[in-house]
Amino acid sequence: MKKLVIDRDAIKNNLNIIKTRARGVEIIGDLSADAFGMGIVETARILRNEGVKSFAVSDPRDAERLRNLGFTDERLMMLRSTADSDEIRDLIELGVICTVGSYDAAVAINGIAEERKTVCEVQIKIDSGLGRYGFLPTETDKIASIFRYMPNLAVTGIFSTYSQSANSERITRQEYETFKGVLEKLTQMGFEVGYTHIADSAALFKYDFGTMDAVRVGTALAGRVAGGAVPGLMRVGYIEAGVEEVGWFPKKHRIGGQKLRKPARLAVLSVGFFNGFGVNRVDYERSFWDLLRSRKRKPTVRLAGKKMKIVGEIGLLHTVIDVTDTECSVGDTCFLDVDPVNVKGLSRTYISHEVEE
Repeated sequence: MKKLVIDRDAIKNNLNIIKTRARGVEIIGDLSADAFGMGIVETARILRNEGVKSFAVSDPRDAERLRNLGFTDERLMMLRSTADSDEIRDLIELGVICTVGSYDAAVAINGIAEERKTVCEVQIKIDSGLGRYGFLPTETDKIASIFRYMPNLAVTGIFSTYSQSANSERITRQEYETFKGVLEKLTQMGFEVGYTHIADSAALFKYDFGTMDAVRVGTALAGRVAGGAVPGLMRVGYIEAGVEEVGWFPKKHRIGGQKLRKPARLAVLSVGFFNGFGVNRVDYERSFWDLLRSRKRKPTVRLAGKKMKIVGEIGLLHTVIDVTDTECSVGDTCFLDVDPVNVKGLSRTYISHEVEE
């Protein structure tokens, strides 16, 4: 018995904290990567029930899935710029807001929209430092040509994405000012920039600038904001796994490369790093000192209300814990802290409970 457990009420709690911090600007629910492992459909339903009306996806198939399951009135935005004709046709058919991150993408979307005798709503992406998609800040003439010469594109907004919001206020502020500079130049050229957004989960909670017209949140919904814990956010997601075997082992016996210092009673769980246990998704977002500290800490396993010690290294599909001082038998349930975005090979189940105020 092993499964990933997602608490709906923890997501609701996190959304309420996000709303308070956002101070009234629109919340865009980022549902990339299967809602960061929480499950795109159920997470979208939770957010919709709590008043969220705008969602972002990174795959046309996710947009199709949501539309087919009744998300017909919500604003869906494709975060990834694409010039692929098949993807563009699907997105236009689904009524999805397309991201334009290059002149080629703009030409492709405009051409297909013209072919279909329609107008496609788009938002323009600016590369303010992340370097994945978007017009360079110096390419305002190319952006201007979209407004001037592409009548089948309705530009309703312009956005960007921070590169290091989790660990550098200086760089984040520079990128914010770069983005604002592009908006100001386009405004001076006589264009309406529309709906603007740049802040992600980390920027929303770390800084007092940059909320603009909306904030895009994903990891904060899971209670796992890179760059440090946020008071009040609840960590969403844990694995329930049953004890597979229990036995005594003598002093100096090796367990996963570790030599026992004294006889110990050990339990085996059939969950390992393949399932996402002990995997750190955001190492690249952490400071040097955070990484050093994290190497000394092992993830949490709880049994019978107590934190258990992990023995040896976490294996591909197994983890061993010390139960010498704990009553335990085969089939007992352990609870393992895990970031849902890392989890694979497990079924997902949802629970609800009242969150204490």
